[in-house]
Amino acid sequence: MKMGVLQKAFRQYESAMGSAAATGDRLCQMEAMDGVARCFEALRLQHKICNCRPLEFNTRLLEVAGSVGAKLLVRTVRSRLSRIYGSLGDEEQKGHHERLAAAMEEDLELRCGSCNEPFGLEADSLEALPCSHILHARCAYDILKRRDKKKKRLCPDCHKSVSSRLYLHCEDPHGMNTLNHSSLSLASLRASSLATLEDCHATSSV
Repeated sequence: MKMGVLQKAFRQYESAMGSAAATGDRLCQMEAMDGVARCFEALRLQHKICNCRPLEFNTRLLEVAGSVGAKLLVRTVRSRLSRIYGSLGDEEQKGHHERLAAAMEEDLELRCGSCNEPFGLEADSLEALPCSHILHARCAYDILKRRDKKKKRLCPDCHKSVSSRLYLHCEDPHGMNTLNHSSLSLASLRASSLATLEDCHATSSV
């Protein structure tokens, strides 16, 4: 990503953080913090900044996400922290965050039953089968378009039959641009993972 784009995004996220803090909107503040953390990560990978600021900021973000109950974001931040600690050569902390991220992933069932790859780490499109199990769009497409009559079209999680006439949001996810997402986007998954307690008032500030 170009430096100018990153700087513009960084300023906008910082502004959003300030506005959210002023109004006491913890969810908005958390999302804005994640935006800043992603900017830091891009700069870190480009060797524009050292690991110190991303490490400190993601540690703060982890506390906020945990207090809000945003489990999907907690998993994402722990994965990010694992990479940062790996760059610093701290194998103990790297392994610690890897294990906790994997445990959260298992708890939230964030793995595709077809390819066993995790959801949410890449900009993948998703599809829901009639049985409510979610797969990568490309995996659902492969199951529905299977031409081998000896292999039944089954959900890989519950083994229920899947009709070949099932409508998919992505007609051919193998050839689609990663900027195009199905209606089951990662944003909707993140929103569904926010266990918001309306009567819970956070008193600590970020």
